Amino acid sequence: MGGSALSSAHTPLHRLPKGTKATIVDIVAHAMFGELDEQVSLRLKELGFLPGAMLQVIGFGLFGTDPIAVRINGTKFGLRRAEAEKILTIAHSH
Repeated sequence: MGGSALSSAHTPLHRLPKGTKATIVDIVAHAMFGELDEQVSLRLKELGFLPGAMLQVIGFGLFGTDPIAVRINGTKFGLRRAEAEKILTIAHSH
């Protein structure tokens, strides 16, 4: 038991099931944003999506599409799937 967490345990936010609580471990680059990627990362961090922050997936748009609704620091946000893919998390078991 114990030891360091393997990166395989890090789940991108968009893959978490509804209702899941998780801790953010990193914000990573996403090729889709190209030159704007750094700005998108900065915006997410300004909103409170920082390593160590706790969040909960509230729900998804129609048929599991955008937006992905997330609660973090008591505030609800709607993220696009590509934004959610940038956020690596560790899900907490219920």
